[in-house]
Amino acid sequence: MKRVSKTLLKKLVIKKFRALKDVEIEFGNYVTLVCGKNGTSKSSIIGIAAQIFSFEKDYENDENLSFQQIAKGKFKSQYQEHFRISEKFDKVGSMKVNIELFDGYTNKDATAELELMSRGKDPRPVVRNNSTAIEGQNKSRNFTHPVIFLSLKRLYPIADRTKYDVSDFDYLGEHEKEFRGLTNELLNCHSTHVTGTRGTISSAVSHGDNYDQESVSAGEDNAGQIILALMSFKKLKEEYANYKGGLLLIDEADAALFPTAQINLLKIFERECKNLNLQVIMTSHSPTLIEKTFDLSQKFRKKYKTVYLSNTYGSLEVKDNWSWEQIYADIHTTTISASSGNSLPKINVYFEDKEAADFFNALIYRQPIRKFTKCFDEVSLGYSNYINLIEQNVPEFSRKSIICLDADARQKTKGTLSTVIYLPGELPPDQLIFEHLYNLPPDHDFWDKESMCSRDVFTQSGADVIREFDITGVEVNIKERLENYKKSTPAREIFKKFYESDGFKKILKNNPWKHWIKCNAKKSNEFLEEFRKIMLNIMRKEYNVGVDKVSVVKCKPING
Repeated sequence: MKRVSKTLLKKLVIKKFRALKDVEIEFGNYVTLVCGKNGTSKSSIIGIAAQIFSFEKDYENDENLSFQQIAKGKFKSQYQEHFRISEKFDKVGSMKVNIELFDGYTNKDATAELELMSRGKDPRPVVRNNSTAIEGQNKSRNFTHPVIFLSLKRLYPIADRTKYDVSDFDYLGEHEKEFRGLTNELLNCHSTHVTGTRGTISSAVSHGDNYDQESVSAGEDNAGQIILALMSFKKLKEEYANYKGGLLLIDEADAALFPTAQINLLKIFERECKNLNLQVIMTSHSPTLIEKTFDLSQKFRKKYKTVYLSNTYGSLEVKDNWSWEQIYADIHTTTISASSGNSLPKINVYFEDKEAADFFNALIYRQPIRKFTKCFDEVSLGYSNYINLIEQNVPEFSRKSIICLDADARQKTKGTLSTVIYLPGELPPDQLIFEHLYNLPPDHDFWDKESMCSRDVFTQSGADVIREFDITGVEVNIKERLENYKKSTPAREIFKKFYESDGFKKILKNNPWKHWIKCNAKKSNEFLEEFRKIMLNIMRKEYNVGVDKVSVVKCKPING
């Protein structure tokens, strides 16, 4: 299948414009959140982004374009919608912006400049030196790309709109179920109806049976306009054969949305940016939205960007490498708590199987490092799969995450792998715990009379293992038994069946892993310290976490 070229705004180098001087803004392929205190030129940045594009002509095919949004608006933002030119300060020559993007129409990287120039009575922003313009074409033209700019005008209160009339939009009527579903997903609600409106603002809202468009909340109205924009791009993709994606710009995206809705908004953006080849650039003051986008930017650096603008220390600066803790302190005008650990990313941890995840979770139970891990318990890849992904230099496995392999994998691995750690002991987890429990005498305090968790219950659940490996007596050395095992059924299958049996699941409720860890405190502590070192190395190299911030990444010693 041929890959569709997608136009992407990559970077703005703002030499001068209002408070912005010699700053570089890099954009994510999916979502970029521009944030900062009031007066830090956030809206100016999305205004510049809007000004770069128009959607009136496909110059590559010499084709005029007349596509419309669902509510009949154009896929273009006029400069008056995002800039109010100051006669006193916004003079000709007072803006100079270098533009870098990937142009989907020419399938090439492209450049241009944006300057305030004299056009009629007042200065206006004009794109110059468009590198996609061929010999003989006007180089002072915008790039072709559909844009929807949702300004603060969309928040105009419904009660104050002089015109607010019900209107049928054909595409909306045909896709009412999708609009309602997106609204319910975003707001975590159960709307049943959709109504389009036209007047001061053209929009649409979802509402319930017991109220209508006249009494929807500001949050429902904002949600409706965002969803209408997303569906307008979907409409365009269906109608325009040469579709190269789109740019959605939203000023104060979080307006009137409660925290859960803000998180849901990012989830929807992730899906729709992929499905519709969209790039979203938005501003916000919301700590919830900033923190979540920052977390995503640490995990998916090409897809997400957090651009923080700060004038705290004099001239306006772009802080694209600040931690969430630094951003939080700046927007709240507070100092950083050295012990909070809020700025640290969570490191993904992968395992060979569920048994290994159970063992690991028992090892880090109540450990301070636990809050900096995200365990993928349900992802089960074999040793060779993980090693192959690491050798192929897949970043998620070779640099950004910790791969927790079974202890026996240590003998198969050549050399040291920086993201790999091996579970304690010498056996795979299911074999290790079988040996440990089998070797506990019937009167050991681990066996619980009240819950009827006895050694007999254990041996009953492990009957197949005992029979297949001809285990007799009161103690067993599983390693020796494996060396002498000659039958056709793979040993791993037998132990896995034991671990997953209903009988052993009852024993798991008595926490045998905790008992193993207490009995093997030295090995467990060595594992935890090695895990901590690998985690710190990843945080420093891949997430730019400073040495002074990692003091909270520590382990408590396990006492035997």
